[in-house]
Amino acid sequence: MQKIFDFIKATYFGIGFIAIIAILSFIIANTSYIKNMHISVLIIGICLGAICSFIFLRHKQHLESGINFSAKNLLRIGIVLFGFNISLSGIASLGFKGFFIALIIVSVIFSSGYFIGTRILKLDKQISMLISIGSAVCGAAAILALESVIKSQSYKNVAALASIVIFGLLGMFLFPTLINSGIIPLDDMEKGLFLGAALHEVANVVGAAGAIISPNNQAILESAIILKMIRVILLVPLLLIISFLISKDNKTGKIYIPWFAIFFLFAIIINSIIEIPIHILQIIKTTSNMFLVFAMIALGLQIDFKKIKQIGLKIFILSIVLFIFLAILSFILVVRL
Repeated sequence: MQKIFDFIKATYFGIGFIAIIAILSFIIANTSYIKNMHISVLIIGICLGAICSFIFLRHKQHLESGINFSAKNLLRIGIVLFGFNISLSGIASLGFKGFFIALIIVSVIFSSGYFIGTRILKLDKQISMLISIGSAVCGAAAILALESVIKSQSYKNVAALASIVIFGLLGMFLFPTLINSGIIPLDDMEKGLFLGAALHEVANVVGAAGAIISPNNQAILESAIILKMIRVILLVPLLLIISFLISKDNKTGKIYIPWFAIFFLFAIIINSIIEIPIHILQIIKTTSNMFLVFAMIALGLQIDFKKIKQIGLKIFILSIVLFIFLAILSFILVVRL
């Protein structure tokens, strides 16, 4: 009971602050003008969060716990609950193509990033690995997971996280714009697969897919998240391989397992074998959407524009090379396979 009280005491300022922005986001999203423009409440949330980021930075000690909880825990819970919108038949609709795309993306981007970082740009091995795994798998979560294995210094983690956040957000806004304008020519299924393959964070995928203008937006969101979650699950074997290769130097390294990805799959299985009442599914869907909006706002609030200036040139070059390569490779795989 005391732990619950301490948690509420530590997080209620931050969660309350996000709740106010979330209410404003839903109000704006439901105006006729925004509805006609088909702008997702997720996009509105992250934009309002970014606008209000200076408030978070000024009052960080009071808001940080609640905002971190929203950005990490509520995002993961929202994704798990989203699994009840998906069935095994939906995953089967991606077929071998979806798994093959995810496997190629993770293996090629990580190995290419490590090679370019260490051999061409002469960067530190650890920071090359951190940026590469963030681009290849699932952004900040993958970086933090790898950090627990290789025990890298904090400044390397910060630099890698900053670059991944910047380019993840860039892609979240850029790719939907290019898709909606027809510059990136894809059908609805390909749109979802491309976003799931080309973006860094799970949050980036959710936000970008929500911004796609299409009557089949739900299907696009489903395929995007499914492919992205396959990439997330591949984090486990990748970390095991890395841990094995460096085991002589890091015998105490612990393996991070993305449990929310496992629970996401359990939710899909449950939804596939049990007929859940429609009104229960609607409650789950609404809760999932609300948590995802909270996570988007928290992500926006954590944007520190000053950190953009602190990224070293070589780190910036590696990040932008991987960002471009990831987009090109994703497009080729989605269209050609």
